[in-house]
Amino acid sequence: MSKVKKGPVQIGLFHEDEIFTTCTDVDNLPLIMKPSGSFEVLAPGSIYQPVLLTPNQKDILVGPGTLDKHEADFVRHLIQYLYPNGDHPKSRKTPLAWEGRDVWLKRNIEKDPSSFRLRLDESDWFYPDFILWILDHENRIQTLGFVDPKGLAIGAAGGWSDYKILSTIYMPHVVERQLARCEKPVVDRDGNEWQFRIRGVIVSTSPFEALREHKKFLLNTEDLGGADPQEEDYERARIVFQKDDPDTYIPKVLSLLTVDNSIDGIMKRAAEVRELGEAFSPWHEFDYDLALRNSEGQQTDSEYVGSILRNYLKLDDFGNFGGFARERCKHELFKQAKAGRLGFGSEKASRMAEHPTPCEELWKRKQKKALV
Repeated sequence: MSKVKKGPVQIGLFHEDEIFTTCTDVDNLPLIMKPSGSFEVLAPGSIYQPVLLTPNQKDILVGPGTLDKHEADFVRHLIQYLYPNGDHPKSRKTPLAWEGRDVWLKRNIEKDPSSFRLRLDESDWFYPDFILWILDHENRIQTLGFVDPKGLAIGAAGGWSDYKILSTIYMPHVVERQLARCEKPVVDRDGNEWQFRIRGVIVSTSPFEALREHKKFLLNTEDLGGADPQEEDYERARIVFQKDDPDTYIPKVLSLLTVDNSIDGIMKRAAEVRELGEAFSPWHEFDYDLALRNSEGQQTDSEYVGSILRNYLKLDDFGNFGGFARERCKHELFKQAKAGRLGFGSEKASRMAEHPTPCEELWKRKQKKALV
C-alpha cells in the first residue's frame, strides 16, 4: 500500500489561531481565512511572493514570517472595504479594484536587497510593510504607494523628526526630484507616457488617545505656544489611526496615496530648498521661511524637516497654516529693529508687529547683510 503524497502546508500568515490549510495549488493560496471559514482572500494582487510554506528540510529558512495582528488587520480591512460583498479577486494575477483604478498589493520584505526602502541622513533604512501599486488608467498616473502599520507611542522615538515619519512625508519628494534630474518623471507603459509618483502613509496602531501623553508630538501654534495635535493634524502628516471599522480609516489611506494636501506642497518646496540652497528662488511667504530655516546652522535633514512639521501642521483659527512661522519671523524682526541691526535705523520696532510679509522682509534683510 503506497502512501498518499500530501500537498504543502500553508501556515496561517495572519494569526496563530487561524486554521492550517493543505494546498494542492501553491499558485493560488488562501492568505486570509478565519477559523470559522467565513472570510477568505485568495492572494489579492500578489500580496506575498514567494508563498510561506513549511519546508520538509530543517536547514531551509523561510521568511519573513507571519504578519502581526495589525498588519493582518490592515490587509483584511482593505479587502473588506473594497469588496464589502466578498466578491474579491480569486487569483494572484488579478488586481484589486478601487474607483476605476487597479491596485496591486504586495508585502515589502525588510532588509531584502530588492525591496523598497528610504532613509534620511545616516539613519537606518525604512522598509515599509506594504506596497500598493495604484494604476489610474484614465489619467495615466502610476502611484507607488507604501503603507506601514506602526505603533507610534514607542515606534517613533524622534517624534516629528523620526526617520520613519520623515521617510513617509518628505523623502518621496526628494526621490521625485532625483527622478526629474534624470529626466525620468514619466514612465512609458503600453506605449503611453504615464506620470509616476511615490506617496506613503503610516497607519498608527497606537490609539490617538495614547499619543496625548507624548510631548514629542506637540505642535507650535500662532501664539508661539505648544498644543497637542488632533487627528486631522496627524492626517496632514500622512498618519491615520487604525480602527476596527475599515470604513473609518481605509478611505483616508487610499486618498492620501492619490491626492496631495497642503503639507505635501510645503514638503515639495522644502526638498527643493534643501537641494538648491542659496540658489533657491523664493516667491511666497512660506518659501522665504523655508529658505531662512535652511540657512540657520548646520541642521540635519531630520532636524530641518521636523521643525517644519512642528510649525506648519497646526492650523490657526481661520483654517490657515504657517501662523507660527510668520509670528516667529515677526518676533525676530522686532528684536533686530529694537537693537538697530539688519539695517534698521530710525524705524520703529513696533511697526514690525504689523508687517504683512515678515518672512520675506527678514530674508531680504539677511541677504542684504550677507552682501555687505
